Amino acid sequence: MPAEVEKRNFVLNVVEGAFFSASAGFMSAQTMLPALVVKLGGSNIEVGAIGVITAVGLFLPQIFAARYVETHAWKKPWAVKYGLIQRIVVLLSGLSVLAFGGHEPRTALWMFLTLFALNQIMLGVTTPGWFEMFAKMVPVHKRGRLSGVRSSIGGVGAFLGGIALTWYLTRFDFPLSYSLAIFSVFALQAASIIVQTYLIEEEPSPVVERKPFFAFLKQLPNILHENIPFRNFLIATVVQIIATMPVGFYTVYALQRFSANESMVGAFTLAIVAVQVVSSLGIGYIVDRRGNKLALVIAACALFLANVCAVFAPSLDWFMPVFIFLGINLGIEMLARYNIAIEYGPTEQRAMYVGMMNTIIAPFYLVALIGGAASDAFGYATVFWIGTIASVIGIALMLFKVTEPRTLQRAGKT
Repeated sequence: MPAEVEKRNFVLNVVEGAFFSASAGFMSAQTMLPALVVKLGGSNIEVGAIGVITAVGLFLPQIFAARYVETHAWKKPWAVKYGLIQRIVVLLSGLSVLAFGGHEPRTALWMFLTLFALNQIMLGVTTPGWFEMFAKMVPVHKRGRLSGVRSSIGGVGAFLGGIALTWYLTRFDFPLSYSLAIFSVFALQAASIIVQTYLIEEEPSPVVERKPFFAFLKQLPNILHENIPFRNFLIATVVQIIATMPVGFYTVYALQRFSANESMVGAFTLAIVAVQVVSSLGIGYIVDRRGNKLALVIAACALFLANVCAVFAPSLDWFMPVFIFLGINLGIEMLARYNIAIEYGPTEQRAMYVGMMNTIIAPFYLVALIGGAASDAFGYATVFWIGTIASVIGIALMLFKVTEPRTLQRAGKT
């Protein structure tokens, strides 16, 4: 790829990703969405459903989408087409809350959950093509840096978004307040897709012949059997997902336990995104120099500390570190997870490795529903303790069972 094209794509990737990341300041699955569900009359089970939909909707479709993506030489049309559909769904979800949230809250709740599920599914369909395009345009030694810079700039935008969210929630009545937040998400993500259209896909990708559906599925167990480092990484990741069981309940617990007002939803969001600005930037350079395994260990330790703080926090002020540590985890984990997955497999199967990873781990996000039931039956502390114990196991697996793929490449094993 010519140097000028590589530089142009680097800058555009930063801008495009920053717009998308900034939208998290308005519609965080850890803060704003649980509060919206409760506002619409949702139970703890429905709060837990947000975590399930967020992950399962995003991850489960990816292996099926990857089957098609790996047969396309050009990835950009796929990413733009399905990304545009996803943005339209965001707009519709905001309209549903605005139209029905005030006088038919249960209708609004189920319309929103349905549209949110569709949003996540479309993200899942888009992701293998988008990530393959990203990996194709950015050399491996610059991916961590680019992702970190993009997430950090997006984090600044999300921080400003968190301030705007706080203003929306205090200045406007429900449901307009939450609808304005969702419309802001649409505006930022629409800007993201517009910038994406200017990326230059210089050369076609290697392709593989599309296999019949069942033949395609049949090859997946063979990959897990033969690629032991990748399999160990997936096992450690599954345990880390179980450790996220309490995440969707942090905000609801804090609002109820400490009788906090709704403005704290914005404050919690600000805490998360402020930390992401720093952690995303720093972790990008660590990834480029030391690999993704170290980044994942740091993310796992941050989640452990978030769970511990949730267990022992005696007041609302002491609960704020929960969201600080959660911000570190969120600023690192997804970036490093995707980057490490594509390094375990051959170039022509990058989309499949990402898709297979996410489809395998998707069902384990159902722990959020289990967390909802457990919190009703035994209280939030039980859920926080489960997350803490799972964090410890996940850290141990990541340290002692997961192998950095760059080490394998240097040894000639991949």
